[in-house]
Amino acid sequence: MINGHIDKKSYMSLLIVSLALFMEALDTTVINTAIPTMSRSLNVNPIDLKIALISYLLSLAIFIPISGWIGDKWGIKRVFIHSIYIFILSSLWCGFARHLTELVIARTLQGFGGALALPLGRLIVLRTFERHEVINAMSRVAIIASLGTMLGPVLGGFITHYFSWRWIFWINIPVGLLCILLAYYWIDNDKPQKVYSLDKMGFILFGGSLAGFTFGLSAFSESTLAKSTAINTLLISFLFLIAYFWHSRNKKHPIVNGVLLHIRTFRISVLGNLFCRLGFGGVPFLVPLLLQISLHYPAQVSGMLLAPIALGIMFARPLTLGFLRLLGYKKLLICNTILLSVSICSFSFINAHTPLYLIGILTFIFGFLISLQYSGMNSLGYTGIGMDELSSATSIISTLQQLAQSFGVAISAMFLQYFVTMHSPSQALTVTVFHDTFFAMGIITVFSTFIFSGLKASDGGEMIAAH
Repeated sequence: MINGHIDKKSYMSLLIVSLALFMEALDTTVINTAIPTMSRSLNVNPIDLKIALISYLLSLAIFIPISGWIGDKWGIKRVFIHSIYIFILSSLWCGFARHLTELVIARTLQGFGGALALPLGRLIVLRTFERHEVINAMSRVAIIASLGTMLGPVLGGFITHYFSWRWIFWINIPVGLLCILLAYYWIDNDKPQKVYSLDKMGFILFGGSLAGFTFGLSAFSESTLAKSTAINTLLISFLFLIAYFWHSRNKKHPIVNGVLLHIRTFRISVLGNLFCRLGFGGVPFLVPLLLQISLHYPAQVSGMLLAPIALGIMFARPLTLGFLRLLGYKKLLICNTILLSVSICSFSFINAHTPLYLIGILTFIFGFLISLQYSGMNSLGYTGIGMDELSSATSIISTLQQLAQSFGVAISAMFLQYFVTMHSPSQALTVTVFHDTFFAMGIITVFSTFIFSGLKASDGGEMIAAH
């Protein structure tokens, strides 16, 4: 930046990263309003279709930890561009999928592309701007990316209602091509660096544990799997995780740099990201199902009612730094977590008589609050992190974000299945089932306040200091 103003090259770097995040956000949210229609087309239970959401998020979580290594080995610009190519081609495949298994494979490949593009995009921003400029820079990126979050449900509902759900995976292709074109011209060429030997066994153990935990949680809500399968998978995953930490304890370059967890603010940021998203990560999955299956709203109306979430995110972004300077990280995260819990519980009051404008207000408030939560938790993680540790810190934070999001979807589906068994002999997704699920997710969220209580009032000062 020059005298507080963004120069042209920095501006274009922000735009390119924003387009990549826009495409990812669009593709993540566009599927939510299409789930009921897709379940009928693919002849599967709507709850079982969550695997199409989780497979993408899980692929992100598994491959993000090695994204920095891949970027250093072959060059950040080259890897970033090729990752967008992978994302585009796998999106094309998703649209042609004929059954759930094929869709899951294509979504997993799509996640691999996103796993390289997202952290490398954030790394480009972190290396372009000074430490005290990062929050404002990332807020600019997030505002454009939020358009993808906002347009996703709307376009998903519109396309599903008037065309075919298959087009929801193809609409981000033009955005990806524009991103590639701009990246070729505006991102500086960087030379591949000499890298350490990749810990292949560590990658297998760590990735296997993540995949197992996600599948195990997801299996609890599967209509075709025994609960013993879920329990055994979780136990095996736990053993994989123990084996990973034992294997990596003396590694100079482990897949996940656990040394960073010794930094208190980073540890609180990581744990807060994990446990908060367990509560609110499944909300975008639950709301469309409530609106379309239980309340019988058409897909395009459901999409319109989800759009205020992104409007709330966009509205909160410019205000985040002011809130942080006024309250500090500790007060903001504790108070906002409590408000988030109340917001999630408020969805328990939606029924057939609730006015549409009131549902829109509730989703707007939810979007506003999660925006503050994201900005606070994520930026806190870079407090006390040196420039040589940025890549490792970004990989860990990005991995936990995606993993916790997939856990959130899996846990929300698990609660749905539990309350269906409790309240509905016919196994129908009734309004009462959703009400109890939202209340349970809100309770999970509020427990995260105990994590943020470990912060000091002065923590994060370097990130919000005025310059």
